[in-house]
Amino acid sequence: MGLQIYEAIGFQGILEKGSHSKPWIILINIENEIKPYVVKLYKTADIEARNKMTAEVLGNVIAQDFGFNSPNPAIIEFTPQFCMQLNCECDEIIADIDARPKFGCEYIMGSTVFRKQTKASQTNRIINPGSLYAYDYFICNRDRNNNKPNLLVKDGDAILIDHEMGLEIDENTISRIKCREWDSRYQHHIFYEILKRKSNKSSIFDEFLFYLQSFNINRYDSYFSQLEDLGFNTQKELIKRYWATIKENNSIFANILQASIG
Repeated sequence: MGLQIYEAIGFQGILEKGSHSKPWIILINIENEIKPYVVKLYKTADIEARNKMTAEVLGNVIAQDFGFNSPNPAIIEFTPQFCMQLNCECDEIIADIDARPKFGCEYIMGSTVFRKQTKASQTNRIINPGSLYAYDYFICNRDRNNNKPNLLVKDGDAILIDHEMGLEIDENTISRIKCREWDSRYQHHIFYEILKRKSNKSSIFDEFLFYLQSFNINRYDSYFSQLEDLGFNTQKELIKRYWATIKENNSIFANILQASIG
């Protein structure tokens, strides 16, 4: 299966307010309809040090499987024809980034960034805070915080973006689960304080745990294979072993989540 692969056909601009990768808004042709997509531009060293392509792809796809909204994802190719359209500033950027195909997702026009000042009652109407906290813990994404929520809001619904810092998994990550230890770095999560203040915490993670029960580790093999065919080291076996540990110890993982906000 994997993601659809499209060629960039036009350049619209640089998202200066985006992540440190300064994403571009480019145009692609999807079934004779021209659509704007946000494309992440990474240096080769960044991709190989943090597994960013895999994190972006799987973070987006799995989010949808856990009931969240995320922009339509794709793999974007910068063809020679596309690059010939670019100005000198863009040429300099292209020369400094990884040459392989790039991760992109549909540009959500008319959206706003979630504000940390949003009241808890309104937040609950936009998204389930407990589910998002648990999801980010599950994919090892500690990058959704008050300074950078990586959460858009449109028409009263939340949309998850920017998973590039997720899937930061090593042997210690797996050991923590087995030893029932929670990672204190998640206390900086955008919804940690909201959850901490709740008087009744008994059902906070029920929705997430419902989705976890049906989580099929092997469903994502096609995405791993696609990225590997494009030349990326996905750390597939380590990531799947981490997920398998959580699946096999789902009650322990649930207890870790509860203890983290106790």
